[in-house]
Amino acid sequence: MNSTGNLVIFDLDGVITSEEAYWDAAGLTLHELCYSPSYWYIEQSVLSTNGYYVPVDTAEESRALSRAMFPEVEILELKARAINSNWDTCYTVVCLHLIDLLSIVPDLHSLMPLQPWDAEWLVGFREQVARRWRMDVQDVQAGRSFQGDREFQGYTRLISLFDLPVFKGFVGLGLINRLDLYASDLLGFSIEGVFSRYSPFWAFCQDIFQEWYLGDDLYTQTYGHAPAQPGKPGCIHFERPLLPVEKVQFTLGKLRQQQYVLGLATGRTYQEAILPLDMYGLSGYFDKEHIATYDYVERVEALLRAQDDQTLLGKPHPYQFLVAVNHSYSDVVLMRESLE
Repeated sequence: MNSTGNLVIFDLDGVITSEEAYWDAAGLTLHELCYSPSYWYIEQSVLSTNGYYVPVDTAEESRALSRAMFPEVEILELKARAINSNWDTCYTVVCLHLIDLLSIVPDLHSLMPLQPWDAEWLVGFREQVARRWRMDVQDVQAGRSFQGDREFQGYTRLISLFDLPVFKGFVGLGLINRLDLYASDLLGFSIEGVFSRYSPFWAFCQDIFQEWYLGDDLYTQTYGHAPAQPGKPGCIHFERPLLPVEKVQFTLGKLRQQQYVLGLATGRTYQEAILPLDMYGLSGYFDKEHIATYDYVERVEALLRAQDDQTLLGKPHPYQFLVAVNHSYSDVVLMRESLE
């Protein structure tokens, strides 16, 4: 509550909305990267006969395919290690899958330096994956065992991986920024700035995630251009409130009747927060002066990075809740950092 004792700040995901639509987008991002001819293309059999990647288009298909690629137990394992942002959980599992794939390609040296966000690099990577696939098929036909030390398993066992010494004791940003070192150890090459939190690959993965979460129309409205892969309906449209909407409306309405001011501190962007609230008829219960979305975090983090400060202000950092209490707190943070 604020100094007048009547301000209540809500989180959104896990309180009013479910995070599962975001989890769907994360698993579908990983699936597209694995199986699209535009990206890694590790197995052709999952594609339609016309050779194009065809996105799933129903809530049921999205949920089933996503959880098969990125099981909930792995999502929760990342959350438990303070990787709270769904963009970051997606990015982490994508990186681990790609590092696994890189460890079994026939000629890793030809892919150096690693640039998994670059279209030309991806052409070479797909050629290496296809070579490995052909080698495995030939070995099976000849009755021999698979070439190399191991076969790609289709998923990364996060729980056991994080017991490795390279990750032990690290959480959040620190854990993500160990991915380069993990890749270096596994691949036998020095890897820097490829799998870290602020690499171009993070932005590359975020963009595909946004295509899945927003869908064709909202993505185009938001970013001013069509998605690279069309045909995605948008997981945001499959969202449901955590509780029956009538109960949520009743509770928020009662609080308003008792003169409480209701605010919101969420890791979602404003657009991604307000659309489902509008869908449920809930946005009118919240005071706009006490809504803090990820847009505040993104703006201030960018300014801090310009000052060589890598602090992450997303939850569990209290920054968003303080901004929800008073929007001017955002400027206070920057003034304090500049003085220091």
